[in-house]
Amino acid sequence: MKLGVSFDGFAPYGEALGFAKEAAAAGAGSLWMADHLGYREPIVSCLGFASAIADVRVVPTAVSPYLRHPMPTAMQMATLAEAAPGRVALALGTGNPLFLGESGESIDKPIAVAREFVTALRALWSGRPVEQEAMRFRLRGARMMFTPPAPIPIYLAPMKPQMLALSGKIADGVVLSAGLSPGFVRESLKHAAAGAKEARRDYGALHVAGYISFAASPDGRRAVEEVRKKLAFLLRNRYIDDNIAHSGIPIDQAAIIEAMGRRDYAAAAKLVPDAAVEAFAVAGTVQQCCDQLTKYKNAGLGELVLLLAGNVEDQRFGLSVIRELSA
Repeated sequence: MKLGVSFDGFAPYGEALGFAKEAAAAGAGSLWMADHLGYREPIVSCLGFASAIADVRVVPTAVSPYLRHPMPTAMQMATLAEAAPGRVALALGTGNPLFLGESGESIDKPIAVAREFVTALRALWSGRPVEQEAMRFRLRGARMMFTPPAPIPIYLAPMKPQMLALSGKIADGVVLSAGLSPGFVRESLKHAAAGAKEARRDYGALHVAGYISFAASPDGRRAVEEVRKKLAFLLRNRYIDDNIAHSGIPIDQAAIIEAMGRRDYAAAAKLVPDAAVEAFAVAGTVQQCCDQLTKYKNAGLGELVLLLAGNVEDQRFGLSVIRELSA
C-alpha cells in the first residue's frame, strides 16, 4: 500500500518540517502540502521538505488557477524540480469557494480554466515561446529560460463528474478529496476512467490518489473526536455535496459552511454526526485503521494520502499505522 502524508499548513513551518522527517522515516513515500488560503504556502514548504529529506516525493496541492498565473507557477515548480529531480508533482484544483470568495474570486467555467492552465504549464516547461489567449491569462511569447530536469506530473484534484472526466483526458493523475466514503471514491473514479477511455488514454497509467481524513489512537473514541474536527473543515466545501447525498446521512452542510465562515471550528465540528465520521474518515485503533484503509485501497486508490488529525502526539501515534502497513 502506497502511503503519503498531507499537511494543511496550520502548524508553523518548523514543526511541519520536523513531523515530515518523522513521517518519511516511518515509511511515507510522499509529502503533500495543501494550498489553504491564509496558511503556510505550499510550494515554498515543499521546497523545504524536499531539500531536507532525501527520496521523498513532494506535491503542492491543490493549487488554484483562479489565484495564480501560469508563468510564475511554472517558474516555481521548475525550480522545485531542480532541487528534487524526479521527486516533484503538482496538483491543481479550483479551490474552495468560501475562501476564494474572501479573496475576491469566484469559480467560473472551471473545466476550461483547468484545461488552459495545464496546457500553459506544459508549454512553458518546454522552453519554447508560448502564445495563448486564455480566459484568465494571456501569454504573448512568454518563455522559460530553463526547463525542469524531468517532466513534472500534473494531477487534477476534481470533485464533480466533468472535472473527474477531464482528469482522465488530460492529467497525469487524479487525487480525490478527503471526506469521501469508499463507495463514493469508487463512483468518482468511474468518471475519470470514462474520460481516459474517451480520450483513448490508458487509465491504468494514471496516478490515482486520494486524501483520507485519519486519526489513530489507543482510545478509539478519542480518534473519532479528533477526526470529526478535520471533517468539519472539509465539509465547508459545497462541492462535496454529491458525496453527502450519496451517503444518505443527514448533514446540515449550510450550517457547517456558515460556522466555518465565522472560523468557529468547534461549532462546525458539533454539526458532523458520528455516522459521517464512520462513513467519510478513518479513525480508531491501529488495527481498525489498517482495516479501514484497506477499503479505500480496494475502492481503487493507488496511493492513500493521510490527513492526520489531532495534536502532535496524536499524529505521531498515527505514524504507527504507516509503519504497520509499510512493513
